[in-house]
Amino acid sequence: MRLTSFLSFVVLAIEPCFTTAQRLGTPSYEFLYTVNASLGERWPVGDYGQGSRVVIPITGGTFNGPRLSGTINNLGADWGLTDSKGVFFPDTRYNLRTHDGADIFIQTAGPTQPDGRTLLRGIFQTGHPDYEWLNYIVAIGVLQRPTGDHKGKYVLIDMWQVVLPCQGSECEGLPQSGTVEQPMEPWTMQGV
Repeated sequence: MRLTSFLSFVVLAIEPCFTTAQRLGTPSYEFLYTVNASLGERWPVGDYGQGSRVVIPITGGTFNGPRLSGTINNLGADWGLTDSKGVFFPDTRYNLRTHDGADIFIQTAGPTQPDGRTLLRGIFQTGHPDYEWLNYIVAIGVLQRPTGDHKGKYVLIDMWQVVLPCQGSECEGLPQSGTVEQPMEPWTMQGV
């Protein structure tokens, strides 16, 4: 009984140290770019028991941000799935080419929200030394689809980098959150 009481006391005494040490702070977001991606004609694959899949070619477009900008190559697609509840889950793979000639592969996926916007997780891969930092970031995006005459012709995606807080020497070499350039106005037709 005395051992149990002693151990309980020790745990209660040191718990604040662990709790404080484990908190890293609230992440912030740094704007990466806005994508204006042109879409081709949809190719329905059909319902295969887990939902209805459709292939949507990504045929081009532009991206523009404070640290990278360029064009979208015509060699990607969205292999999206609509589940039994009617929720669309994009599953994209496409290539970016920066203004200075670097090729960057990107893969995105995420659920469509009730308001019609889609939240995306972005994964980047590149061998270009100027953009290698993209290989190690956590990126999130918000996709919006136009309505009316432009429906299904293009999408806009604002992409953001998740930035952890740091202090002093631990920040050396890490991307820092600072003044953020605002994304383009919705539904601009730059490069499309």
